[in-house]
Amino acid sequence: MTALNLDDVLARFSLLAGQDGDAEPYRPLCADAAAQVERGERAGCGPEASGPLTAAAAALAFYRFALMQAGRDAGSFEAGDVRVAAGDTNVRPARALWSEAVAAASPYLADLGFLFRKATP
Repeated sequence: MTALNLDDVLARFSLLAGQDGDAEPYRPLCADAAAQVERGERAGCGPEASGPLTAAAAALAFYRFALMQAGRDAGSFEAGDVRVAAGDTNVRPARALWSEAVAAASPYLADLGFLFRKATP
């Protein structure tokens, strides 16, 4: 199993989020994302898994950051016929980035999304 370097995850997150070296407040967000990715890692992965898994953890942290930002900017303003509302402009690209990063890391991740269910008539 590969233990992800949290500093590497934080550095990649900083690039994605456009944080100019001030991503330290988001260390817990990156730690949570790294832990989630590590839990999904396949057994027997070698050091070659480090890069894709680190990128996936950073992308997951960025996606959660985008969701957090969209939740904070949920207000709107109306003046006459003009209405301005905050949107989720960063959420969709962040989700796409997360999906791409998971796809790139898929050789090193267990298939956790598969589910058996009983069909009821």
